[in-house]
Amino acid sequence: MTVVLPPIAAVRSARSIGVVSYVDRLAGSLAEMGVDYRPCPRASRGSAAHFHLANSSRGVLWGVASSTSPLVTVHDVVPRTNALLPCYRRLVYPLLRRAAATIVHSRFAADLLRRVGGEGKRVEVIPHPVATFASLDRQAARRALGWEGDTPIFVLPGVLKGSKLVAETLAAAVPLLERGRLRLALVGSIGDEAVAARVGALGVEVLESPGRPSYEQAIVAADCVLVLRDRSVGETNGPLLDALGAGRAVLATAVGSIPEVAGDAALYCGPSEADIRASLTTLCDGDELALRAANSRARARMFSGSIAGAAHERLFQEVLDG
Repeated sequence: MTVVLPPIAAVRSARSIGVVSYVDRLAGSLAEMGVDYRPCPRASRGSAAHFHLANSSRGVLWGVASSTSPLVTVHDVVPRTNALLPCYRRLVYPLLRRAAATIVHSRFAADLLRRVGGEGKRVEVIPHPVATFASLDRQAARRALGWEGDTPIFVLPGVLKGSKLVAETLAAAVPLLERGRLRLALVGSIGDEAVAARVGALGVEVLESPGRPSYEQAIVAADCVLVLRDRSVGETNGPLLDALGAGRAVLATAVGSIPEVAGDAALYCGPSEADIRASLTTLCDGDELALRAANSRARARMFSGSIAGAAHERLFQEVLDG
């Protein structure tokens, strides 16, 4: 028998920009199903509430603490710095252990939650939806960015730091750049002066600290998006979800939740310069790029907003009182 759901407070911190965007998209998907899901900074006493907990969500933590049997989505199972581990162990994980249900975005995150001792009565894996774009016209995006031409463009997005294997990627790409096999674009802030100097010498495209519209154009303009990490970095990966949403091929390292989400949309490589170069060379082949792009579009259909919304609605029906 279907439970008539009450209005649900979707409690999130305005400081968590990524979480705010996620909650807003979830609210839109649920609205299409007739679920009144209301993003807000705090829940009123006695109301049905779904808490979204991330590294920058200390205020939300107190709401979880005051709820007798909370429903919580954990966007960051572990803190971004080791300095916060004592706080997580004293406050966050004990609260999660008494949650009516804890939602995470991947099996990797669920396993991580068990290892750190934060597993409660029920853990649900509801994948993070892929990004959506107003237009997927590659040539229009290239014209808007001044990236005209037919040479395959490989985009390395996000904050460009050592853990994303930027130096290794630049070194790996040199012979392919020199032979005109590919173009490389760095899309994000460059904190390393040595990397910035080398980029200029190589003639690599740089889109420094772009706003969201320019960032989306860069993803759409790409033939392949690079999702490279030297170690596991957490439970979700924004650039990967963007690449899948745009239906673009992916070159990735098989760490964290990346293989679980990317599947066969990605060609996987090791973190060394030689491994990255070999994989870049493989993806310079048009047929290989087309295959990975087709796989990416198929993966995106598995991680749509409507599927995530339906999974939340089913859980709300089971956990929240009508």
